[in-house]
Amino acid sequence: MSTAADAAEPGGRIRRRSPITGRTVATAVVLGVLIYLIIGPLVMLFLSTFRDSHGALPFSPIATWTLDNYPAVLGRESTWRLLINTFGFSLGALFLGFTVACMLAWLTERTNMPFRNVLFVAVVASLGIPNVIIGIAWDLVLNPVNGLVNVFLRQTFGFARPGPIDLYTLPGMIFVQGISLVPITYLLVSAAFRAIDVSMEDAGAAAGAPFRTVMRRVTLPLLTPALLSAFVYQFVTVVESFDIPLVIGIRAGIPVLSTQIYVQAHPASGLPEYGLASTYSLFLLAIALGPLVLYNRIISKSERYATITGRGYTPRRIDLGVWKVPAALFGLGFVILSFVTPALTLFWASIQPFYALPSAESFARITFAAYGEVFRNPATLRAITNTLVLAVSVATGTLILGTLVSWILVRTKSRARVLLDLLAFLPHAMPGVIIGLSILLIYLIMDRALPFPVYGTLLIIIIAQSTQYVSLATRLMSAGIAQIKLELEEAADISGASWGATVRRVLLPLIRPAFINGYLLVFLGSIKNLTLPLILGTPQTVVLSTLVFGFWDKADTASTGAVGILALGITVVMSIFLRRATLRGGTLIA
Repeated sequence: MSTAADAAEPGGRIRRRSPITGRTVATAVVLGVLIYLIIGPLVMLFLSTFRDSHGALPFSPIATWTLDNYPAVLGRESTWRLLINTFGFSLGALFLGFTVACMLAWLTERTNMPFRNVLFVAVVASLGIPNVIIGIAWDLVLNPVNGLVNVFLRQTFGFARPGPIDLYTLPGMIFVQGISLVPITYLLVSAAFRAIDVSMEDAGAAAGAPFRTVMRRVTLPLLTPALLSAFVYQFVTVVESFDIPLVIGIRAGIPVLSTQIYVQAHPASGLPEYGLASTYSLFLLAIALGPLVLYNRIISKSERYATITGRGYTPRRIDLGVWKVPAALFGLGFVILSFVTPALTLFWASIQPFYALPSAESFARITFAAYGEVFRNPATLRAITNTLVLAVSVATGTLILGTLVSWILVRTKSRARVLLDLLAFLPHAMPGVIIGLSILLIYLIMDRALPFPVYGTLLIIIIAQSTQYVSLATRLMSAGIAQIKLELEEAADISGASWGATVRRVLLPLIRPAFINGYLLVFLGSIKNLTLPLILGTPQTVVLSTLVFGFWDKADTASTGAVGILALGITVVMSIFLRRATLRGGTLIA
């Protein structure tokens, strides 16, 4: 008797398939790649917690083995205060970011809100602004002493100085971080909103359920994998983020766990304590693993959330009626907060010899000389080229790897599933500074044994960023694959299609929206990533983020703004291009 592992050939003969299938090879290759990318940095991180380096690298000759780092971290009362600050900051920012992102995703993907494609581009384009620049921009706008808004309010309404708005508070940090989370969260969930089969919602409405009940009992449960996946990823994003906590939180006297790690590795004075930084990082890693348990329980039952079947469907858009104008104003308000305000701040800084509040005197000083100086600088062309090569390489590699990992996690019962999921998630729980340091140490040791140099080249940054973003690609693609009925792949398998043909002809066309969103997200993340290029880069591997940081570090605000506007322009072009590619994705888009 033939089985599903057999296929009929012309003439009635049965062709038996090799026990070594494409699935088996793919699983082995993916597992090998993840072990190579992740185990090395993870082992380096763990071993560093037992090293007392006193300012040297953890494995330098003067470093010694010690157990003192653990009691030094866990025994400090300040550690528990850090946890309270961290959880308050993280949960507040997540609540704000998720609320706004889900509303925007629903409006742009499921309704007839006007200018939704323009809103998509504007929301996603804000990803190109590095978080450190977002923090600086809002500092310039809401600084309680001389922030633009506060100066205007004091002059108009007579409020006392400082204030009346104080950015240097926990709510101020939550506001800026929450706004910065929205574009990433939006990309993580928008493909799922787009792919829902509205026949299920229609059935609820036909049964007499009001709109709110349909949303609560049908739509939101179907979105559970995508929403939970985004929540897990963004929870760790906030916990490990140090850009905005560094710019705002340190001045506010509100330290969080991420800034503590950064301060230990990059103290303002004294010598770095990499052993303590690694121990704090391991503590962060333990905190981040908690949500993964809940996520695995949901994704293991992913078939119940599938909405894409063999039947054709065309998602219809909900008519907002009189709510079109409020919806458009909501979208416009977010664009002003997330994109226009930072962009105008960058542009204003780029046309001023030195930064000053808008006034008659500052308008008289307007000059575009910074743009000429930036484009005459040979490092700028090198940075643009390196940035595009880096972003394309990392986005392509991680999305292919993430798709394979996600398919194995969602579709197979492989014994390697638990290990694959753990390996794919771990890099996101490791701060970028630790990933960069670990990979730097690894290739300083391995470079002599390799047939070609890695240290000091763009390849080492590509490897580091691929390690950091593989968890994002996996979370996003898992949610996308979970929405596709397994019966479609089983039908191809029964018809005799190979695993590769099934993936190419059935799976990939259906997950195209999620893949494009993920590609865009990783591409933009690679452009704005500062930590890894800063640790691993050389003058020959300069990228736009390190170029911006270099100008900012030299207090050259004009050049900082000019390069920031250049980076923003690249992201806008990519956003438009990929949005058009998404709209050509077939029946997934109304």
